[in-house]
Amino acid sequence: MIALDRPAFLGRLPRLKADLGPLAGVLVLAAVILVGGSIFFHGFSENGFRQASRLAWRYASLIFFAALVAGPLCRVTAHFVPHLTPPESLSRRLVWGFAASYGVYLLSVFVPHVIELSEGATLMVLLGGGLALVMAGAAAPWRWQGTVIFDKLRRLILAAAALYFWLCYSVMALARLAGPHRPDAFYGISLCLMVAGLLARYADRWFSGSVRNLSNLRQLPKTAAKSAPN
Repeated sequence: MIALDRPAFLGRLPRLKADLGPLAGVLVLAAVILVGGSIFFHGFSENGFRQASRLAWRYASLIFFAALVAGPLCRVTAHFVPHLTPPESLSRRLVWGFAASYGVYLLSVFVPHVIELSEGATLMVLLGGGLALVMAGAAAPWRWQGTVIFDKLRRLILAAAALYFWLCYSVMALARLAGPHRPDAFYGISLCLMVAGLLARYADRWFSGSVRNLSNLRQLPKTAAKSAPN
């Protein structure tokens, strides 16, 4: 999981004149519409909330995948097509959108158990909600940004949160594919997306190292020329 140890959702990228302010809000609004629409069509019942939570889980997984690959895609785009480079805030807002969408999913799981609380549902909501909240906070710009200790701590939090959610979606997909469940093509797609996201981060690490090495090699003749005796 070395690829997830990097500052997975952050990166300094050239700015493009675009307003991403409403992006996180739009993502959350879509999650609310999915959950509310499912409950409306299936009724305010256990089945309605089950269908709603299933849609919210799938939607959040897609947002997580987008947040996972946004950094690598933006860096590759910045290298080959500089004038089409997405803004540096794209990854951060995707993280916020994922955290809030995951919160909507947890809410759809918790509400049916409000009257008769389930220990499993309560623990899941507290753990998942806490991690999503901490993850969103770590992705936010703080005034301490730039200090060595703060940056290392933030990277550690983002890497741990990314690893947790990546494992959640991957293990869930594997369990659904291997267990005695009703066939559902989405879980195969979800597993492929998680693997693709991991490979994208490994490829980004390799590509960044290759570009750095090539840049260093190009600097060698200039350094040698400067240091050569007249």
